[in-house]
Amino acid sequence: MVSDPSGHNPAASYADLGELLSAHFPSVSALSPVAAEPEAVRELHLTPGTVILREGDQSDCFYFILEGEVEIARAMGTPDEVVLGIRRAGEPVGEMSLLTPEGRRGASARALTPVRLSEVTRAALDAALAHQPSLAMELARLVTRRLRESDDATIRYLGERNRQLATAYEELQAAQAQLLERERHEQELRVARQIQRTMLREKEPELPGWQMAAYYQPSREVGGDFYDFLELPDGRLGLLVGDVSGKGTPSALVMASTLSALRAIAGEYASPGTVLERVNRLMVDGTTTNMFITCLFAILDPESGRLQFANAGHDLPYWAREDGVVELRATGMPLGMMDGMQYPEHEVVLEPYDMVLFCSDGVVEAHNSTREMFGYERLRATFWRYRDAACESLLQGVLQAVDEFTGSQSEQEDDITLLALRRSRASAV
Repeated sequence: MVSDPSGHNPAASYADLGELLSAHFPSVSALSPVAAEPEAVRELHLTPGTVILREGDQSDCFYFILEGEVEIARAMGTPDEVVLGIRRAGEPVGEMSLLTPEGRRGASARALTPVRLSEVTRAALDAALAHQPSLAMELARLVTRRLRESDDATIRYLGERNRQLATAYEELQAAQAQLLERERHEQELRVARQIQRTMLREKEPELPGWQMAAYYQPSREVGGDFYDFLELPDGRLGLLVGDVSGKGTPSALVMASTLSALRAIAGEYASPGTVLERVNRLMVDGTTTNMFITCLFAILDPESGRLQFANAGHDLPYWAREDGVVELRATGMPLGMMDGMQYPEHEVVLEPYDMVLFCSDGVVEAHNSTREMFGYERLRATFWRYRDAACESLLQGVLQAVDEFTGSQSEQEDDITLLALRRSRASAV
């Protein structure tokens, strides 16, 4: 049971209005029966959740809480609900509307607990005010306190909403910035893919006595892999595979410049090392970024089977012959890093059924779920397993081995480029 500071018992029942008012307002003396008649005090017993008053309704009474708790709120039951306060035993509810000309409820009231109320009608209150002037002063003090409480609650609510709106605005700005950045990035990737599709060869050349196949799969981010078959004026065939550092449009543009330079220069020189030296000089002079290019360039004499090659920092090719798989070793600095570089040449002679596999680092650096790389040994073993297959079958076998190693759910992290060359029986001499 709750007692108020005046010392009266808020849970008591009252026989008439005079007794009720004098009990709740200390300065009001007991009203005579004449002043209070003919109104008897009516009690209400309500369950939790019952709406006692509705905002905006016309009012003709108010209540004193005898037991329980009542919640006062604006916009009750809506997303904009603002709780103005909690009224407890000994406090009035709904009195504000009886003191305004329009007589409408300024807020709603809802029972938070089982509640017992005493009802006071407008007519009874008017009669009491006429016979007891001090009651008006008590009501004025009460109204002032209620207005201050309402203002404080509204200010707190508006402050909180303001903070929420500011946070929402900041989040919206961040989301918009991310959306714009994502769209810019996607546009860059579309441009990069278009550049690569435009520059890369769609079909391998036909060369009697030889098989060739190539495969290129860009990663989502689009790297700078490239390859080509160059039909040279003296009947020889140039083969190249390379990779530009970085991803996206910048690397695609450098790839396009490098490939264009290789195509233009390859026909002027018989030596793959000299071709790489000339291209390196161009890329050092013309590349303003910190990018570099790895590239392996080989020239095949289809009549003799002689394969000359030079390497600018690219992954080594593999040569499958009758006695096993070996690396075609050649070293050199990547293109575009330093002027004056030389690229030593090496050569081998491919016998009938010999096969050479060129690839980019996207194959050997493919990771599985434990971050283990596919690696050179798996690539070498896969190559040997398909040494008697056609070039297309070899490439598909390598890709299948990589997929099985990385798992079907893994995302391709880098471009994958494969190029295969095989001397067939028909070219045997």
